[in-house]
Amino acid sequence: MRDKKLDNPDMVNTDKESLFDKHEDMQTVDPIPVEELNEEVKDERDKRGTKQSSGSEKKNR
Repeated sequence: MRDKKLDNPDMVNTDKESLFDKHEDMQTVDPIPVEELNEEVKDERDKRGTKQSSGSEKKNR
């Protein structure tokens, strides 16, 4: 294995090899932030309602 710390999709340095490290074609793929994706889906369902939560507010807590 390599000497440097591997980049984990969760942005935490680790010694374990991730799927992104194992496959060369996956090294340029960005993981999808699931929490933001879930917020977008909720917003799409309630198009007429006002937005009650903000993804940027949750990130900055």
